[in-house]
Amino acid sequence: MIRGLLVILLFMGLSCKSQEKGRANDPVAPGQSIELILLVSDNYGGSEHAEFRIIRDMKSLKQFFAQVNKTRKPGIPVPQVDFSKELLVLYCPGKMLNGATSSLLIRENTADQLVLSLKESKSGQKKKNGALTMPFSLYKLPLTGKEISFVRED
Repeated sequence: MIRGLLVILLFMGLSCKSQEKGRANDPVAPGQSIELILLVSDNYGGSEHAEFRIIRDMKSLKQFFAQVNKTRKPGIPVPQVDFSKELLVLYCPGKMLNGATSSLLIRENTADQLVLSLKESKSGQKKKNGALTMPFSLYKLPLTGKEISFVRED
């Protein structure tokens, strides 16, 4: 009876330890697909000039949202991100007329490099009297040691 109980406890202890060892330090294993997830997007609050930025800490994220929320009451809430597992990609296309949109896509994912591509689409109608906007988009990626680069496609 006692032996059976000891065997069960030993088995349970070993099975719990094996699950902990199965986790990797790098959330993105080689060959694993990476998904780009849109967290926040808005037409007002981005920079005046085109800008790509990788955000790897909460301080940089809060600085960006402080700039975005200067003229907003209430402001856009700062998203909660676990920077030990994820990083953020910020894209601001600069000043744009209403109707033009853009999005980030993963173009290439190699062993040492991640290439993000900008896909712009313009509305069929050309408006001379449109609102001037400064949009921004904030994307989430799993944390990776790969070099991240940007390519613009028109």
